[in-house]
Amino acid sequence: MIEARVDAARVATRLLALPREMRGGVRGTMQAQMLELLAIMRAKLSGDVLNARSGNLRASIKAEFDVDNGALTARSASDGSVPYARIQEYGGRIGIPELRPVDARALAFAYGGRMVFAKRTAAHVVTIPERSYLRSSLKEFAGSFVDAIRRIASRVCA
Repeated sequence: MIEARVDAARVATRLLALPREMRGGVRGTMQAQMLELLAIMRAKLSGDVLNARSGNLRASIKAEFDVDNGALTARSASDGSVPYARIQEYGGRIGIPELRPVDARALAFAYGGRMVFAKRTAAHVVTIPERSYLRSSLKEFAGSFVDAIRRIASRVCA
């Protein structure tokens, strides 16, 4: 088990004591880096990881930046408007019930490269593979983000 404890009040006090230029530089860098990360995530949803059909998932990816009592917070996630965002990121299994036509004599769908017509489909499970676009982008981007913050710190402290 790994445990870490941070005295948040002490850290916040130290951050507030940093020169104004440092705080502004870190804030600006975090905002710029967050927009860059957002672009990487959206690119993954434009064919790198998942092919866009409607663009709804890509459009649901939002970046937030918040400053509260000197603490800087950046977040990026799907805004919740797309119900399949989570299963695309993590993968999973979906139970499909038996299907029967409602307003037609048969169901029609493509299967195995050909059109199939059926009076019903049996209940079955569909496995959706993991297609990470959020976690994989963050993992790829983490080093760049740390380097950008270090550059600001070295410039201000030099």
